[in-house]
Amino acid sequence: EQYLSRYQDAAHYAKAPCIGMDTCMAQDQQAIADSQSDATTVRKRANDALLTSVLRQQETLQSDAQALASMQRAASGATGQMQAIQSANQLASAQTNQLLQIRSLLIAQQNALATNAQVEADRDAQKFAADRKALSGRNSQSADRQW
Repeated sequence: EQYLSRYQDAAHYAKAPCIGMDTCMAQDQQAIADSQSDATTVRKRANDALLTSVLRQQETLQSDAQALASMQRAASGATGQMQAIQSANQLASAQTNQLLQIRSLLIAQQNALATNAQVEADRDAQKFAADRKALSGRNSQSADRQW
């Protein structure tokens, strides 16, 4: 819930200071900067989690392949019904483990994709609200500055 509250839609930004309202204080500007910083942090964490999952899979790939080859040799050399059943159970267990590893990778990938999509949607909402404000003809004149 807290994660989702970081991201808003265009209606929210249309009412926000610095975009929809005619007041923009330093704290409002800081809130926007913090939001953008949070978005990059969340995106990096999701990508790091994905890459960590891939790295773990690469590390276990060789040992999994060796274990599978050993089980296949045992299954082909099984002499009795009991040995054949045990070998089949070991192979089934290895396949189940591999399916769990694939599922883990898919979850990490979906998390990274969803995070990226949410950050992009939030950025699009900000742009949309800013564009509507700029094109509405109700902009206020900036404060006079003496240079």
